[in-house]
Amino acid sequence: MYLTRKFHIEGTEQLERLSRSSADLWNSICKWYWRTVDRQDHWISKTAMRRWHCKGHDVLPSQTAQEVAGQFYEAIGSWHDNDRKGNPPKRCDKTYNVLRWTYQGVTLREDGVLRLSTKRGEDSILIDWPVDEEPRTVEIGKASDGFVVRAQYDREPVDRTTGDKVAGVDLGEKHLAAVFTCDDAFTINGGELRALRHYQNSLKAKLDAKIDRKERGSNRWKKLVETKRKQLDHIDNKITDLLHKLSRKVVEMLLERRVSAVGIGDVRGIRDRIDYGTKMNQRLHQWVYGEFARMIEYKAELAGITVERIDEAYTSQECPKCGHRKKPSGREYTCSECSFHGHRDVVGAANIRRKYVGQEPTGSKTRLLGVMASPLGVRFRPHLSCSSRSGRKTSRQSV
Repeated sequence: MYLTRKFHIEGTEQLERLSRSSADLWNSICKWYWRTVDRQDHWISKTAMRRWHCKGHDVLPSQTAQEVAGQFYEAIGSWHDNDRKGNPPKRCDKTYNVLRWTYQGVTLREDGVLRLSTKRGEDSILIDWPVDEEPRTVEIGKASDGFVVRAQYDREPVDRTTGDKVAGVDLGEKHLAAVFTCDDAFTINGGELRALRHYQNSLKAKLDAKIDRKERGSNRWKKLVETKRKQLDHIDNKITDLLHKLSRKVVEMLLERRVSAVGIGDVRGIRDRIDYGTKMNQRLHQWVYGEFARMIEYKAELAGITVERIDEAYTSQECPKCGHRKKPSGREYTCSECSFHGHRDVVGAANIRRKYVGQEPTGSKTRLLGVMASPLGVRFRPHLSCSSRSGRKTSRQSV
């Protein structure tokens, strides 16, 4: 499994020069690509473009120069794959561009330092690397406070499971995840994430209103634009950090409950199928279910837990006891046929688990027997570092 490590490093004169040269190369490739299309109605191939612009580059090493052409043609390919909708990659006014090295130009020294190849006669780029595995690819991009390194490396899963239980996970907007095993359930509260999103939206609206009142291109306008970018980036980083912590919490609680297999509800495309009004649509379009599901998935697989995406259609409407379908109102589900009562999101997780178990050759679509206990609610409290089963860390709740 490939993981990505991201961290900041201080800027150097060498990185500044290489990043500017990478941008100049991108601008040149972009300019001549579209000029050839307009004048000769000819689409230049990536191989021809590399021979024309990348071979024997004055500043960039050959491999890094070829990766710049690869970045441009990746953007062109995405535009074509999207049926040429939206704006094609025509801008050729970059000041900085990403530097990329593949495994051929990356060496991990015995002292834990990455050495990135450069042009012959120049000093190599040296970066402290906090992981034992040698990365396959390394990217360095310009940031406001220096440069950002993104390195992808291979990590073998380590089986930490101690049982054979199966769990179902229902993703939601109010509760980021509701998890149901064969004998208990817990929910991950999304209140902190919603608070960050609300603050992000209000801050963006406030700064946009100030920017619109200034003359475009003035010093005050530039300062406000830079302030907006920094503050929104800071909130984005807090959201990403929160998702990592909560997804790690989910996996740890699954391991505590001796779970070895998980079915996660697949809700891709839900935002294109529903319309709940302006405010709710905004919340749904900012719903980070895809990123959160991906984080749970790869963290669980690294711990040896089998993960599979399950179609979540009607899982929150179907009674897990008798199978009768009813659209619930509020956070509680009450079956009109058998009077079954339970948390709506946990009902969805129970049905996802049943679907997953029913797909296994030796399993069966067994209905839930008896009553459903109230789930254990987990809230985000960063100042506490106690066990997930501690009463200080979690509290029982049914909302």
